[in-house]
Amino acid sequence: MRSRLLSVVLGISAVAPVIGLVACGGSSSKADVSTAFNKTLKTTILVDSRGRSLYMFSLDERNGTPTCVDDSTYHCSKAWPPLLAHGSLRAGKNVNASLLKTVKRDDGTMQAMYNGYPLYTFNGYHLGNAPGAVADTKSGDIHGQAYINWWWVLSPAGKPITTMPST
Repeated sequence: MRSRLLSVVLGISAVAPVIGLVACGGSSSKADVSTAFNKTLKTTILVDSRGRSLYMFSLDERNGTPTCVDDSTYHCSKAWPPLLAHGSLRAGKNVNASLLKTVKRDDGTMQAMYNGYPLYTFNGYHLGNAPGAVADTKSGDIHGQAYINWWWVLSPAGKPITTMPST
């Protein structure tokens, strides 16, 4: 009986960490939303766990359902992938956790939101129905900043930064 109980306890001990990793989506200790100083804009902006700039879309209503979706004309969410939330969001250094929430998208996924603004990254845009733009590929890129005057990075205070990048 004692060896059987020990086997059960050891079995649970071995499986529990794996279940924990699956439930958390991995073992990363990085925050989902953090901040970084952007040299081009000369100010601190919100970034994701990989250091990519996070944007808000001016046509999204604050605290409303995100409107950037994969439609047949603009393919918005392909150019501007939403920052999806898998479980609880983690706020990094200088991020106000009380401003970090989630919102349900039309497809049922949960998107990160900061100060009521749904958050997006930028994959670039290359279709003929809007101006082309290079993707943000590394930390510090802000190629989506001011794109058609609808897309803006956010400050740690949760305000859109409408400064135009110098060319």
